[in-house]
Amino acid sequence: MPNPTKDPTIYNLTLTVADTEYLQALPSSTREFRVRCRTLYDVRYAWETGKVAGPVVPYATIFAGLEYRGDNSDITGKKLYLASGTAGVVVEIEVWV
Repeated sequence: MPNPTKDPTIYNLTLTVADTEYLQALPSSTREFRVRCRTLYDVRYAWETGKVAGPVVPYATIFAGLEYRGDNSDITGKKLYLASGTAGVVVEIEVWV
C-alpha cells in the first residue's frame, strides 16, 4: 500500500439536527481517509444523496466507537453524505491526497 504524499486534512462536521443529511466533499485525488464519530453515537453514511436521513438503502453504519477507513483508494471528486439519529454529533474526517 502506498504511503500518503501529504499531511492529512481534518474536517470536523457537526450533524446539528438528527436524521438530517450532511455533506462533506472530499478533495480531488483523495487516496486515504478515516471517518469516526467524536462521541459514542452511530453515524450513517452513503456515497449518494437521499440515503442517510431516512434512512433508505443503500447506506452503511459506522457504529459507536469504530471508524470507517478507505486505504489505497482513488476517490476523486466524491461526496460523503452523513447523518445520525442523535443531534449535535461531531464527525471527524481525516483525508490524505
